[in-house]
Parts: sequence; C-alpha cells; structure tokens
Amino acid sequence: MHQNQSEKTAISPEIEYLASILEDRFKIIENHFLKPPEPRIPETAQPSEVCKKMGWSRSKFEEFKRAGLFRTEKIGGKIYVSTADLRKLFPKDFF
Repeated sequence: MHQNQSEKTAISPEIEYLASILEDRFKIIENHFLKPPEPRIPETAQPSEVCKKMGWSRSKFEEFKRAGLFRTEKIGGKIYVSTADLRKLFPKDFF
C-alpha cells in the first residue's frame, strides 16, 4: 500500500491557505528573535550624566537633590540617582 513517488497527494485550497498563514506568522516570530534587543534604561545614573542630559548645572542638581525631588545613593564612593524618580518628574525629558 505504498504510494508511488510519482503519485502526489492532493492538498485542498483551505489547507494551502492555512499553511501560508502559518508560514507568515513564523516569519514574524523569526524576525522578532533575529532583531537586536531594545536598549535598556539604566536603573541609576551618575549626577554628571543627569546634568548633561537635563542641561542642568551641578549646583542646580544639588538644589533639586536637597529639595528631595529624587533619591540618591552612594555606592562605592560614587553618588547615583534613581532614573525612575527622574522619569516620574520629567517623563518626556529623561531617557
């Protein structure tokens, strides 16, 4: 009951249509995994980065820091600012 190689199984138009849809979706998935990942927003930034990004002087940065507008942490002798706090204050401007 083997089929000869010369005999071909007939495929209905509906199955061909479904196969084309599946192939298109697999291409979309494949392209998703092949493109480079989106750059991550860092969780912290140094004051010099913040001042450069926001166009502030260091004294303006210190003034905002003393006013308690954002959190800072000292890690290994360096000060870091929470970028989440800055994004809340300046959603369109920061990262």
